[in-house]
Amino acid sequence: MFAPPTALDARDFRVSLVGAGALGSALAKRLANAGYPFVSIVNRTLSDARRLADEIGVSTYSDNLSDLSPQTNLLLLAVSDHALESVAEAVSKLHLPFHRLTVAQFSGALTTDALGALVRKGAIALSLHPFQTFPKGISEKEVEQSFKCYFGLQADELEGVEIGKKLAHDLGGKVMLVPKEAKTLYHIAGVMASNYLVTLASLSSEVFAALGLSPKDAAKVIEPIMRQTLSNIASAPTIADALTGPIERGDAKIIERHLRELSEQIPHLLPVYAALAIETARVAIHKGSISQNDASEILEMLETASRRESESEQPSSPSV
Repeated sequence: MFAPPTALDARDFRVSLVGAGALGSALAKRLANAGYPFVSIVNRTLSDARRLADEIGVSTYSDNLSDLSPQTNLLLLAVSDHALESVAEAVSKLHLPFHRLTVAQFSGALTTDALGALVRKGAIALSLHPFQTFPKGISEKEVEQSFKCYFGLQADELEGVEIGKKLAHDLGGKVMLVPKEAKTLYHIAGVMASNYLVTLASLSSEVFAALGLSPKDAAKVIEPIMRQTLSNIASAPTIADALTGPIERGDAKIIERHLRELSEQIPHLLPVYAALAIETARVAIHKGSISQNDASEILEMLETASRRESESEQPSSPSV
């Protein structure tokens, strides 16, 4: 599933980029620094195209796809998921050397099917998604560190796989091959690892609000423990081995206290706490740190609390 580097030469490419947003700009800067010659930059906002072109030394920039350089043999489409198919369709109508063209898109959710209009013209398509997040305003140093991640690579042709591997390794990352039919599962994993981590931090800050902490102050409290937990996950033999806390210890009395306090103080958080606790019990069982009896007691308590809260939210039947 993990792929080694390839022996292609960056100087053989003539690269054009469509989409000079946070990810597109980061890709262009890293690849230009790695020796990839860029021949054109196209972006919906001309000023952003000009800024990026100036930074990496490209003379051709535009807000019109028709200005893509005809020298292009590697086209990077760093556009939003909802725009990808229509941009590919528009590019397919241009006078480009399609039989010598490789097109890369960077969506976590979409496969190379989104580039179908270009494939039908003879282009090679690949999907290369950095399993990483790129917020606006990220510094160049942070970009360099951010690309030291895994890239989910999907391509139907061997040449597309090889070029994808070359791009990922030159960006500073490693490659994980993702079958086309598994792309949605791959994206779900990313959403859970990144988006839902933010959600967990937000939920924790909501509990801290009951102690009088502002969201900003709560973030300062939460950050060190979350960072250490991630460090524990990275260094532990398995993810389950990094688990700590009352469920890992089989402490049913503490869980009972949590449920009672949430029910009285922040009842709308009880269902999500219970759902997460049930999954945590599964992790503890997998780790082997909790007995079957303790696990059964905790799970029964959680399911009862969750069911009771759900029933209390149901509208009462009208009296007859």
